[in-house]
Amino acid sequence: MVHLASFPFVTFYLHDIGCTALEAVWGDYVSSAFFREAVVQAMTFVRQHHISAWIADDRRLGPMEREDLAWVGEVLPALAAAGLRRLAMIESEDWLNRRLIQEEYTYPTQVLSIEVRHFTDLRAARTWACELLDHD
Repeated sequence: MVHLASFPFVTFYLHDIGCTALEAVWGDYVSSAFFREAVVQAMTFVRQHHISAWIADDRRLGPMEREDLAWVGEVLPALAAAGLRRLAMIESEDWLNRRLIQEEYTYPTQVLSIEVRHFTDLRAARTWACELLDHD
């Protein structure tokens, strides 16, 4: 696991665990602008490192705005075009965030080549993220 970048609210790691995977460990949510900046940075990592799987550790993710989650749904096509094939989401401890994230990500991922699965266990999320994907 290689540390790529840290911000006050998210840390990014690069894994070679059967595929090239990006892991984002989210902390308390700070602001819409910072959240979007972090997602744009993650998109850069996906392109730069040819990442095929993203592990989103949302357990400590604080309250999210529906508009920001909808915006992520709008950038998912760019991630798919960059080669992202799997998104493993470790669910937020905040029940409202879990529900909002599931609602906002359902439609875009149904029409894209990105497979999404929700987890409560980090090890299971990492295993599934690269399972059956070609080694990069």
